Amino acid sequence: MKTRKTYPVNQSPLYKLSNHKRLAKILTIQPSTLKKLVARDDANYMFGKVGAEDPREIEIPKSQLRRIHARLNSLLSRVEKPDYLMSGVRGRSHVDNARRHKGKQALVKIDIRKFYPSTSHSIVKRGLRKTFQCSNDIADTLAQLATVKGYVPTGSPLSQSLAFIVNLQTFNHINQYARSRGLKFTLYVDDLTFSGKVIPKGFISYVKNFLKDSKGYDCHKIRNYGASKEKVVTGVVLKGDAVIVKNTQRRVIAALYQKITYFSDPQRKDEVQTIQFFQRLIGHLFSAGEISPGYRNLGFAVINTRIAAGVKAQNQNT
Repeated sequence: MKTRKTYPVNQSPLYKLSNHKRLAKILTIQPSTLKKLVARDDANYMFGKVGAEDPREIEIPKSQLRRIHARLNSLLSRVEKPDYLMSGVRGRSHVDNARRHKGKQALVKIDIRKFYPSTSHSIVKRGLRKTFQCSNDIADTLAQLATVKGYVPTGSPLSQSLAFIVNLQTFNHINQYARSRGLKFTLYVDDLTFSGKVIPKGFISYVKNFLKDSKGYDCHKIRNYGASKEKVVTGVVLKGDAVIVKNTQRRVIAALYQKITYFSDPQRKDEVQTIQFFQRLIGHLFSAGEISPGYRNLGFAVINTRIAAGVKAQNQNT
């Protein structure tokens, strides 16, 4: 796989940008199209809900704006990222995030509540200005393009990289504060994890108050683990130096695998349920395979079973 070139923030095309014609060229669109997209505002989005039991709002940019978001995401992804960031960085994953904290040590997890909806137009605008030192009107235009209803959308390819870059100085401060207290810090989207010999008194309160006072973010799902306790970090179980697949995921895989003979019948190869079954089982196996290689090997075996049965892959990754 070709490695994408990264560069310091001051090498980004967005750095110290002050001209809208230049911005349009960077986004590979005409200046007139840029104006129209900004004028359309929330009409650039489709709205819906996802999730059966606890549905949540989702905002998806329409095709023209989605291309712009993809372009901006590409630009933001090329900016060099700090070592503590584990999401949205090629070569790092939720499993790597957990591995950073393995060993017999105390650990605390803090989540930012409703991270994207809480990342407002003003946070985006100020963050872009501070990070890229672009002009006020360019920052405002970018914030207009990148937000919906006054906040970062939940269904855009840009959201993850944008929500981080506009909070870069905030997370850098938290990292420095954690290190000064002898703690290791990692960030996975909106999950903050800290570990060390001991979590200092008042540390959690400081982080919560800092996020609230600096950006208005609320924290929840705060979980403290003692050094000898089994821990769960970004869906991965840590037990001392061991990294383990969660029991719930093991049970899901086992339950699915019991049905493989039924769905391997060539007579069912074109049924939507069959295609979805293999997609789900293979997805779980390769996810667990990041932790335990045996699951990955089984995933390849299931792919061969799917192919032999003539079942189409739901996407090219399987």
